[in-house]
Amino acid sequence: MKLAATLVLSPLLLATSLAASAGEVEFVGADNSIATQLCVAVGTNHRLTLIKELTEHRISRSIVANKLTCNDMPVPQFAKKFGLHKTAGLLNIDFTTDTSITDIAMNDNTQTIVISGSR
Repeated sequence: MKLAATLVLSPLLLATSLAASAGEVEFVGADNSIATQLCVAVGTNHRLTLIKELTEHRISRSIVANKLTCNDMPVPQFAKKFGLHKTAGLLNIDFTTDTSITDIAMNDNTQTIVISGSR
């Protein structure tokens, strides 16, 4: 009985997760600077992409979290604004002090945002 329930629920959960990611924000770099590349990596919300950029440019996580600005916002504010929980977790940014609700059903299309890093 548990196997049957698992087989029935698995495709449903997969479809739900795919639908939730369909309306994500796409970040495009305004230039090819290191700061912009790091901001785009934070914007991917993918830990391995951010780790690769940090390693490639030999920059520590704390420098990115405390010194880098993306679109004139500190990285913690940038990550919170766009709900980048995975990369924020990697950078030790805590979201527990602020609560917000995002209606993912309203996100019908992909939004493109141009990013520029600090100079």
